[in-house]
Amino acid sequence: MLGFLRRGGLTGEQRVDLHEYFLNVRSPTETLEHEYASWMEAAAESAGRLTLERDPDGQHAAVYLWRVGEHARHFVQREPVTGAQHYHEAYALCLEARAAAAELLKEAAGTGEHNKPQAKVRAANEKLGESQRLLARARIELRELEARLAAR
Repeated sequence: MLGFLRRGGLTGEQRVDLHEYFLNVRSPTETLEHEYASWMEAAAESAGRLTLERDPDGQHAAVYLWRVGEHARHFVQREPVTGAQHYHEAYALCLEARAAAAELLKEAAGTGEHNKPQAKVRAANEKLGESQRLLARARIELRELEARLAAR
């Protein structure tokens, strides 16, 4: 822990490790964010709420899950370096909540009116809200890490 007290909170080795970590996760996270934005454009109202009207058969949710699967696994399974644990955890939980939202929307699309699909759509939107809060937390952590890396 004392390593974080020197030179902007990071030792030279921690700086190198963090820099390499971010280089390795940049591409998957950019792809994940692009795919998420594409899914939201196709399946959500302008307010960012998922609806069966925009994705009546759950295909947009299914495509999202298919496209992000490998990238999400790459990110989640990568061991975070010292200092990046909070960012890594928040973003991994964000991805998990997004996947849960997509699964719930797919389930809602596959149920008939007698099974009350709107309850699953509501649950999907709750998961989506959770993912947004986790993403905000991850971005805060990322900004703090970038500030530490920039400090000399």
